[in-house]
Amino acid sequence: MKASVTVPLTLFVLVLVNHTLVYCQRPAVVNVGAIFSFNSVIGKAAKVAMEFAVSNVNADPRILNGTELKLIMADANCSVFIGSVEAFQVIEREVVAIIGPQSSAIAHMISQIANGIQVPLISYAATDPTLSALQFPYFFRSTQSDSYQMVAMADLIDLYGWKEVIAIFVDDDYGRNGISALEDELQKRMSKISYKLPLPSQFDLADITDVLNKSKPLGPRVYVVHINPDPRLRIFSTAEKLHMMTSSYVWLATDWLCATLDSISSENRASLKALEGVVGLRQYTPQTTQRKELADRWRKMQQKGLLSSDMNAYALYAYDTVWAVAHSVNKLLNEGTNLTFSVSGTLSHMEAGGKQFGKLKVFDSGELLLKLLSQTNFTGLTGQVQFNSDRNLVPCGYDVINVVQMAIHKVGYWSNYSGLSVLPPEIPNQENMSYSRLDQKLNTVTWPGGKTEKPRGWVIGDDERPLRIVVPKRASFVEFVTELGGHKVQGYCVDIFDEARKLVPYYIPFKLEPFGDGLTNPKYDELVRMVADDVYDAAVGDIVIVTNRTKIVDFTQPYAATGLVIVAPIRTSKSSAWVFLEPFSVEMWCVIAASFVMIAVVIWILEHRVNDEFRGPPKRQLITTLLFSISTLFKTNQEATVSTLGRMVMLVWLFLLMVITSSYTASLTSILTIQQLSSPITGIETLVASDLPIGYQVGSFAYDYLAESLYVPRSRLISLRSPEEYDAALRQGPKNGGVGAIVDELPYVELFLSKYTDFGIVGQPFRKSGWGFAFKRDSPLAVDFSTAILKLAESGKLQDIHRKWFCEAGCPSDRRSDSEPNQLHFSSFWGLYLLCGAFSVTAFFTFSLLTIRQYIRYKRKQKTSSSPSSPGSTGTRCSRVMYNFFNFVDEKEDANKHIFKCDNPQPCTSGSITALIVVVKVLLVSHVDISIYVAEKPDTELLPFLDMEAHVLKILPVFLLVSVMWVPITVKGSTRNGSVSSSRPRVINVGALFTVNSVIGRSAKPALAAALDEVNSNTKVLPGTKLNLILHDTNCSGFLGTIEALQLMENDVVATIGPQSSGIAHVISHVVNELHVPLLSLATDPTLSALQYPYFLRTTRSDYFQMYAIANLVEYYGWKEVISIFVDDDYGRNGIAVLGDALAKRRAKISYKAAFTPGAPKSDINDLLVGVNLMESRVYVVHVNPDSGLTIFNVAKNLGMMSSGYVWIATDWLPSVLDSSESVDPETMDLLQGVVALRHHTPDDLKRSFTTRWKSLKDKGTLNFNSYALYAYDSVWLLAHALDAFFNEGGNISFSYDPKLRDTNGSALHLSALRSFDEGEKLLQILMTMNFTGLSGQIQFDQEKNLVHPAYDVLNIGGTGSRTIGYWSNYSGLSSIAPEILYAKPSNASTNQHLNDVIWPGETTTKPRGWVFPNNGKPLRIAVPNRISYKEFVSKDKGPLGVRGYCIDIFEAAVNLLPYPVPHTYMLYGDGVRNPSYNALVNEVAQNNYDAAVGDVTIVTNRTRIVDFTQPYMESGLVVVVPVKKMKSSAWAFLKPFSWQMWCVTGSFFVLVGAVVWILEHRINEEFRGPPRQQLNTILWFSFSTMFFSHRENVVSTLGRFVMILWLFVVLIINSSYTASLTSILTVQQLSSRIEGIDSLISSNEPIGVQDGSFAYNYLVDEVNVAASRLRILKNEEDYIKALHQGPKNGGVAAIVDELPYIELLLASTQCEFRTVGQEFTKSGWGFAFQRDSPLAVDLSTSILQLSENGDLQKIHDKWLSHSGCSQSNVADMDRLSLNSFWGLFLICGISCFFALMLFFFRVFKQYRRYSPDIEEQVIEEPESSKRNRPRRGNSFKQILDGKDKEIKEMLKRKISDSKGPTSQSSDGILTSPP
Repeated sequence: MKASVTVPLTLFVLVLVNHTLVYCQRPAVVNVGAIFSFNSVIGKAAKVAMEFAVSNVNADPRILNGTELKLIMADANCSVFIGSVEAFQVIEREVVAIIGPQSSAIAHMISQIANGIQVPLISYAATDPTLSALQFPYFFRSTQSDSYQMVAMADLIDLYGWKEVIAIFVDDDYGRNGISALEDELQKRMSKISYKLPLPSQFDLADITDVLNKSKPLGPRVYVVHINPDPRLRIFSTAEKLHMMTSSYVWLATDWLCATLDSISSENRASLKALEGVVGLRQYTPQTTQRKELADRWRKMQQKGLLSSDMNAYALYAYDTVWAVAHSVNKLLNEGTNLTFSVSGTLSHMEAGGKQFGKLKVFDSGELLLKLLSQTNFTGLTGQVQFNSDRNLVPCGYDVINVVQMAIHKVGYWSNYSGLSVLPPEIPNQENMSYSRLDQKLNTVTWPGGKTEKPRGWVIGDDERPLRIVVPKRASFVEFVTELGGHKVQGYCVDIFDEARKLVPYYIPFKLEPFGDGLTNPKYDELVRMVADDVYDAAVGDIVIVTNRTKIVDFTQPYAATGLVIVAPIRTSKSSAWVFLEPFSVEMWCVIAASFVMIAVVIWILEHRVNDEFRGPPKRQLITTLLFSISTLFKTNQEATVSTLGRMVMLVWLFLLMVITSSYTASLTSILTIQQLSSPITGIETLVASDLPIGYQVGSFAYDYLAESLYVPRSRLISLRSPEEYDAALRQGPKNGGVGAIVDELPYVELFLSKYTDFGIVGQPFRKSGWGFAFKRDSPLAVDFSTAILKLAESGKLQDIHRKWFCEAGCPSDRRSDSEPNQLHFSSFWGLYLLCGAFSVTAFFTFSLLTIRQYIRYKRKQKTSSSPSSPGSTGTRCSRVMYNFFNFVDEKEDANKHIFKCDNPQPCTSGSITALIVVVKVLLVSHVDISIYVAEKPDTELLPFLDMEAHVLKILPVFLLVSVMWVPITVKGSTRNGSVSSSRPRVINVGALFTVNSVIGRSAKPALAAALDEVNSNTKVLPGTKLNLILHDTNCSGFLGTIEALQLMENDVVATIGPQSSGIAHVISHVVNELHVPLLSLATDPTLSALQYPYFLRTTRSDYFQMYAIANLVEYYGWKEVISIFVDDDYGRNGIAVLGDALAKRRAKISYKAAFTPGAPKSDINDLLVGVNLMESRVYVVHVNPDSGLTIFNVAKNLGMMSSGYVWIATDWLPSVLDSSESVDPETMDLLQGVVALRHHTPDDLKRSFTTRWKSLKDKGTLNFNSYALYAYDSVWLLAHALDAFFNEGGNISFSYDPKLRDTNGSALHLSALRSFDEGEKLLQILMTMNFTGLSGQIQFDQEKNLVHPAYDVLNIGGTGSRTIGYWSNYSGLSSIAPEILYAKPSNASTNQHLNDVIWPGETTTKPRGWVFPNNGKPLRIAVPNRISYKEFVSKDKGPLGVRGYCIDIFEAAVNLLPYPVPHTYMLYGDGVRNPSYNALVNEVAQNNYDAAVGDVTIVTNRTRIVDFTQPYMESGLVVVVPVKKMKSSAWAFLKPFSWQMWCVTGSFFVLVGAVVWILEHRINEEFRGPPRQQLNTILWFSFSTMFFSHRENVVSTLGRFVMILWLFVVLIINSSYTASLTSILTVQQLSSRIEGIDSLISSNEPIGVQDGSFAYNYLVDEVNVAASRLRILKNEEDYIKALHQGPKNGGVAAIVDELPYIELLLASTQCEFRTVGQEFTKSGWGFAFQRDSPLAVDLSTSILQLSENGDLQKIHDKWLSHSGCSQSNVADMDRLSLNSFWGLFLICGISCFFALMLFFFRVFKQYRRYSPDIEEQVIEEPESSKRNRPRRGNSFKQILDGKDKEIKEMLKRKISDSKGPTSQSSDGILTSPP
């Protein structure tokens, strides 16, 4: 027993010792594989670099310690199949790691093999971002992933503002997946790839030419080229030949270009000429000593002729990769690990065939080496070599290069830390800088064509089709837009479009097409829909920008502000009982009253001595004087003024009264009428609450808004077609069939009210919006036209167009004059004066003719009654004649008529024409002495002249009337015929690759067997030939699938059916491509394309269509964000990528992609869903494999994620699981309640026929079948039909060896024995032409090798099963009718979408919102600007919120309207010393430092690129504020209404008209007779009194009255014009400033103030090109006021540019001391900023709209802002008329009174001196009693003063006569002179 124990112990010790000796022994050689394409750009450089690295490693004693690193290289020959074969052979050499390949497609294949044998694969050039550690655990990337490169490319595109690009890429994993990553990044920047143009993997010049020609007619001109390195640079040389390297193009290349250029020797750089202006990326590598040494060594070998290519970046990465492997193997050996290999149990069963795959060994320490590689960290030639958690190299960044003049220029860098920068990536890292998107910068780039100006990047496609622009053919309000005769379209909107088009920097061919019948206004929603449906390219007109329209088209910025307003009949409200006192101030009223008293006293003094009306008892005189003074106000004074001085005073006083009354009238009018209107309807609330009928315009969106948003019953809404119907409906009122009010858009209402003034707007606009031009979605024209509209607004052209169309009735003129702005000039009245003068002159000449006629008759009569006088000299005679003539003229008319009175007057009734001729003759010879003419003519010749009086008087009025009227009147298949028979083989081998033990495999396997049996038993198909199905199980493994496929090919199969796995299909497709064996696959991955895999034929539906069906479903329910949950393999990733594209076209997106590894444990899925549940979106799209999908719902159920509010959409995997069982487990169904899923649509009648056969099948893996069983069944029949046709056409089955595999004969795997199918291509073509009806429907392929008529059932899972709620097809979209029925009807894919009701999770039929506030337990972090000025908007507060202000109140009110709670906390942003930078604030939100920004944040373009804004809650825009001086009305303001020329002409005409009237009247009118002095006074008094219509003298002559009628009409117009002009001068504020608007401000050189932190600074510098040195930063209101007061000469500013809300507060706080000038030159608004794609932005926009509609927005505005405004009382006080405006008039009046009194008293004193009042000199005898009572001297002066002037003058005359002789007393007691 002892021996028995000793022997085993000894053996154990020996084994242990032996094992220890082996453990401690290092291997002499370590084999490392290297698989790459030797003859490639990257391969040539990498081969040399790896050889250098191996040499250096083996020469370095510090590493591997004597163990040689042996590199076993294998050439993949740019073939995935060859690469996989080489990989198997390299693995046979027991390599510990494989370096390479550089091809991403080959890396995908070899990664499957590396995973199977546990050998790390380290690739230095495979940049495909989908090569992830999740799918390929043994894959390392020692270069930078394209995921980083595509971020850099997206940043580059975003930097230059391009929104659309064209991607040209190679159609393989590298190209597709790289472009997919670029698309995701562009989407984050609101850009997109408009067109994807793939090239075949082995493209040629013809392929390139075809692709480029396809792109030329397209609009985008920004190309991103992502292909494999091409030494010949064929794509650019071809583009140059096609003239696509010109200035309008932009070419961006990924790092393939630099890898190519760096490999081209300097002698061969001539090919760079075609690259002029190209911009590319190159992997950044720092300049180090090691790199320089390698470059020197490389250069020396080139000089020796040992190397032909230059070193590129991938050579450096290959070098570092060798060192990384060496370091890791060294660590592995240092840890005492032996490098051992063992046979895999999985492969042991594969030795039966000719291929000895069972001999492949697994690296036992592979996992340990994997771990050591992940810990790599050293400095190599490329910088720091270190891997992140995804086993990708930690990125350093990229160089941004520009090819200019055949040289490569570096214009900047990109890194994921700093973005685009002019500094190398390591510098920002060292300096710890913080960059944002707003700080991106590059040096100057030279673009194609040699220009440095940034290309626009988009043109109108040159497809020679003009833009189809639809315009509404309006029937009313045609001023906006309508069609005239001849198909001419005109209107306000069309003019704006034309002007904007001129500002677009490229030619736009277009055609305007009217829409509508012209009888009624068209429906604008329908018009916009036609643009969305591509019926038209754009819509131009009065189109309101509303939410439902923005969902389907893109609008420009609004060119006209609008909003719904209410029009109602209005009535003037009653004003205050004392309102009549308001026009004048108290001081003014007192002065006016005193003036009346003063005038009364002065007039009494001047008149009572000469005017009996002012005499009498003292009481009567007092009353008369006061009544006279007051009655002058109304021009009703009964007392006439007769004294010259009195009349002069009255003229001045009446003029003063006219000015005062005119001013009073104007001011009172303004007080009583302006904004003093009332209406029973006060706003939208009262209108909705009433039952009154409401009118709306036909075609307006107001109808839907009132009915759907405000819930107004449609029965109350009355359609109106025209302004005339508006007027009639409002006048009739609701009781007479009319309406109580009309709701319409503001521009229409303004136009209506300009013509119909009996109505007015009541309330506030309650649906503010704007008019814009509509374009198709994502059209760059919308952006360019928006910019053009902004330029029109800034230049004032927009306002000019508005004036042209809507200001014909009188818009304020912009013309300036050197004179006073409200003066009235002679040019405005000369016509009236001319007319008045013409009539006056005509009357004068008529009077002269009549007088001459009377004088001639008088002379004739005088001759007949007396002897002729003796003749005298000619001179004496003429003087006597003239003297006699004027004496005759001065005689009274009655006396002259008495002389010519005849006994028998016989009026002459003939000779009228002769009389008229004589009159004309007289007029023509009027310069001849009339007396001579008369004297020389005999009486017979004078008779006709003398007898024509009656005729002249009859003809003359008619003649004058015609003369006056004359002036204004004269001023206006082929089928294959025949078949070739051939010998048919008895048996044909057909392969099948499936994962048998899977949901699909268990259904497909029995279906294949059933179909095979039916085919072999059918005598009509393949007669005499049997199909032999060879089935291999891929076991859900790409590695095993590859081996199984290779073994299957050994059996000379003519076709292969399967696999169902997309990942395995990708691998196997490379095998069948090489061996020309058609692959009929059930894989649904949409990237399995014909370009990359020519022999791949999909016999099921591509997920491309399924993802578009889901996108339609998401759009149908109005969701904007979804979360995708998918398996991270080719099937999951590529399907979700297509879903992202489809959603983007519908303005939705995937907010988060939740990926998990294939076969992930439940714990990983739980962690994934926990994270997803914390996010905002509640719409989940689940796209996983059928075998693991139910786990997701199990976990979701446990997490409470299958309740109300959640939406779960599953792809066809779920129905595949459910359909595979006859009855589903109730517990499983409980997990799926409310889920919506898609299932491949197959006709029910065909399925029912197969169900019976299914039940009779043996060896079924499932009790029921799914749709894949039908596709598998049809695949067998498809192949059978194709083979039958193949043989009928003379096809033969033959195979031959692949010459590419001959060099592999040394391998024990015998892969060289694989043979290719010679007639494989022919069989493939026949397969594609097949057309028959199978169980799954019609079997026919399109050009993309997809089955035609893709369709899906839309299922809703509930209860114990599922129900069909509708269907989807690419023909009809969503519908409740089966697709096969709709195929016979016209397509309705874009309209009439319909599904039946859905029961959602939580057993609710209410559509879930699809979004909630994230339930992550954290409140929303809201940044609030910590302002130090204008704190009314937002400021710090001590209250619970911590902040307060207008913006905060609006945000809180909007949040309260949300149907879910939003926890949030306010965080102040800024130091409180100065206003923060708002650009920085917005950038903090974009960088996720805050969730939102709330405050006075302006919505501007550069901010919208990085955050999402709500709809604006306040309108804003930049305005110019200047210090203005109110022009105080001076004391001489009453002279300003007329210019001095006007005053002179007016005065002259007063004198002229007075003279003319005197001439016409004095001979027949006693009032115009008297002494010359009296007549002169009468003329002047009469003439000037007509100004006030107060002349007392009556005009009796016909001619005089005719002149007076016309003159008084002239005076009326002059008075009215004077009143209007003076009113404007006295009541309208007259402001003066040198700055008139933004244009004059820019053109000046004066300093401009801007608010600290405002966007105005950047706008003025960047957009308007104002020098930054002119701008002054102002911190608060005090700085504003100080700077404006100081002015530019004293260190201040000439003007301030700021936003309107701030300026309104400034003006209010300064009592309107300053004013805005010019137009608002930017139109924008304030909104709340959220992170990109936050649904809160959308929901809060809706809340803001609700606040606007219910009036809360205005209430909050009134609370914070209205009380500080310029109040109406202040304005009224400013408009009240004070003494300052009139003291000049009062001064003139007072002076005139003073001088009149002085002159009066002078005359009285002179009379007193002459009178000599002593009693002894008294000439009047008095009684004795009177003598005792004789007054003293003072009383005598009073007697003279109070005596009548006529009596005093008589006394003075008698005194003078007494002094000359004795006097006598008449009988009446008056002293007279003797006769």
